[in-house]
Amino acid sequence: MMQDMVMGSGEPGLRFVEALAKEAMESDAAASGPDRGHYPYVRQVRTGWHRDAGGAWAYDGVDGHLWEVFCEQCGDADGPAENQDSAVHQLRGPYRHKHTAAHVANEHFKAFRAS
Repeated sequence: MMQDMVMGSGEPGLRFVEALAKEAMESDAAASGPDRGHYPYVRQVRTGWHRDAGGAWAYDGVDGHLWEVFCEQCGDADGPAENQDSAVHQLRGPYRHKHTAAHVANEHFKAFRAS
């Protein structure tokens, strides 16, 4: 699992990360919707997830040392990464370096560029 790899002794190589991103892009959720374009973005990993009074996901803080890729068009519905489809969870990360997360988001965007 990606999270285990990042939290371990070293960050996975970019080729491995790209392979995980491609797996997420091939999920059923990634292929749905009228717009084939995907617009992923990088953000700090959000922590303290809970449901607000209206039932929507809310968070209490961010981890200043980890980054994630969020892509709504892949079916990422916010909330804890563990609640996402496994392919979306892998795309999300976390990534130890913002540069790595930005690279994954950029590759994902290029693969799903709207025509």
